[in-house]
Amino acid sequence: MTEGAGKNMSINVAVNYVAIVVAAIIAMVIGFAWYAPPVFGKRWMAYLGTTQAQLGNPGGMGMAIGAVASLLNAWALAVISYNVRATDLVDALKVGGLCWLGFMATITAAQISFEKKSWGLWLLNNGHNLIVQVVMAAIVTLWR
Repeated sequence: MTEGAGKNMSINVAVNYVAIVVAAIIAMVIGFAWYAPPVFGKRWMAYLGTTQAQLGNPGGMGMAIGAVASLLNAWALAVISYNVRATDLVDALKVGGLCWLGFMATITAAQISFEKKSWGLWLLNNGHNLIVQVVMAAIVTLWR
């Protein structure tokens, strides 16, 4: 048996919920800016083969799902950051970067491959995802 085998794992979820809300709001603001037509929105729609008229407005349900997803993402980053004992900006960047690499970058790479989409779409979306992860990790790590 290896050292630590049989031990009960304990994950502390005592996080700053104000920081989580702020991180989620900032993540949504980053998304609005990133995917705005003058920034990367037109390129993103071209990769998808769609137009603004076809996409329409995300509506209340789309916004609600985006908000809940951002809150859960920020909460998970806060729990991970707290439990790995991240304390400074460098630690926060590592947490955000590793979470992006280990979960988002890999899952979306498989999706792009199976869906036979452009790797440009992967780069565009994951540029956004990486920025969001490191910014949210910085907020929830530094603002405990």
